[in-house]
Amino acid sequence: MNARFIPVILLLIVVLGAAAALVNTTYAEETKPTVVVIALGLFGEDPLLNAMIGNITEVDWKVITEDFTYDDLKGADMVIFVQVDTGYNLTDEMVNAIKQWFNEGGKTLWVTSDSDYSGGDYLRIPPANKILEAIGSNLRADHVEVVDPVHNVGGKDYRPAGYVEPDPELAVLAGGVYNPILMHGPGALAVYYNGEWYPLYKDNELPVDNIYRIVVTSPNASIHEFVEPKPYAYDILNPPVRSFCLMAAEINFDNGNIVILSAEAPFDHYQGMFTAVYHEVPLSGPTFVKNVVLWGVGLLGERLPSIAVEMAQLKSQIKSLEEQVSNLQNRVSSLEDELTQTQNQLNQVTNEKNQCMSDLENANSQISDLQGQVSNLSTMQWVYLGVGLIIGIIIGFLIGKKMK
Repeated sequence: MNARFIPVILLLIVVLGAAAALVNTTYAEETKPTVVVIALGLFGEDPLLNAMIGNITEVDWKVITEDFTYDDLKGADMVIFVQVDTGYNLTDEMVNAIKQWFNEGGKTLWVTSDSDYSGGDYLRIPPANKILEAIGSNLRADHVEVVDPVHNVGGKDYRPAGYVEPDPELAVLAGGVYNPILMHGPGALAVYYNGEWYPLYKDNELPVDNIYRIVVTSPNASIHEFVEPKPYAYDILNPPVRSFCLMAAEINFDNGNIVILSAEAPFDHYQGMFTAVYHEVPLSGPTFVKNVVLWGVGLLGERLPSIAVEMAQLKSQIKSLEEQVSNLQNRVSSLEDELTQTQNQLNQVTNEKNQCMSDLENANSQISDLQGQVSNLSTMQWVYLGVGLIIGIIIGFLIGKKMK
């Protein structure tokens, strides 16, 4: 190779390498997932929201504080809904915009709710449920407040410690979380299925298979009720003392959608769960919220856990087999009914046959009796004839003698 071409070649390699690096950097920036925060009614700045955006740099952020349309959500991978101003009206048009975006599939929607505390928190429950109902979710926020007199943050029962103890399918969300998270005056979650409300505890069976618990209280938690309506899933007259679920996810494996419902918000709501320290209590809020966001956009673990997919498939197969078994049982039951009917008919025919045999025997007996009577009558007939003949001879003899 001519020596004079070597510098040119080296320069060309450097230029191409720099261009490739620039392309890769630009591509990486362009392909960052987008998270839209609907902070409805937010006025000014929120310190925790700013901290979230500054801490979670793996995604692009967009904040909406007023009325919005589908175009404002278009292209987002995840939407976080927080009703900041309890007096701000969430219109049907805004709900339909969320629904249209969500129906595209492959989306994560984090809906936040609150307790029914009379200070205004209760006004956050209807908007949350309005969204959940519109998108076809089975998750609901119920009209109570969860309290924990034993395990709480700063000695107040209305600040129950939120323990990040997800179901095994979502274990990735607990990575790096070593302390509780703040749930300041949270409500209770519930499951709505076929017109019925069901409580959502740490360990109770649910009517659906695709809801996974994420954050729970200690077993010492209970509920308070402040504002009508009364709770739908919980008995306020006999308040349960159990481990309540304060955050859960519902996964649709068919279209790749995820719905997250939390009883508090990551920011605002008096004091959000992104808090790192509260009343001198160390918390894992920032780590946990970051885990949730990165998981929701597909940057942490499996967004749709394969183990959950496999379990869902197994449950579907089990359900199918159970339906087949049920159909077979119904068929067997039907055949048993037919057999019983046939047996009853056979018994009836047998009874009728036995009755006929009995009647026949009675008839034969009566015939035998009649034959005996006929035989007797026949015998008596000759006797009567003989007696009559003798009597006739005697009478004739007497008459003849008298005539002489």
